Amino acid sequence: MTVRPSKPTSRTRLWLLAPREDVLARTSHPWLPWFDKVFGIVVRAANEQAARVLAQERAGQEGAARYRALGCEREEAVAGVWLDPAYTACEPLSARGPAGVILVDRRRA
Repeated sequence: MTVRPSKPTSRTRLWLLAPREDVLARTSHPWLPWFDKVFGIVVRAANEQAARVLAQERAGQEGAARYRALGCEREEAVAGVWLDPAYTACEPLSARGPAGVILVDRRRA
């Protein structure tokens, strides 16, 4: 007997979320200092808003201003940077295209 995988019940897509380049170019932004922060994430969701919520749930310390008390004055405090299109881009990804790695965002201290 052949077992076939079940079909998804809802339409979902892959979404790539990352900080906007113009935000990272500022002298003060939520990703300074760079450690303990997420700089890119791929999620599966039905729409952009759902993708942003999933990304925010898996966020690092970006926007939390955790390091300001330690002297990192350039760390901007922003609640929900992954929810805010002014800070982060959210682009749908297509399954079509050449084989290859989709996302590697390594930040080591």
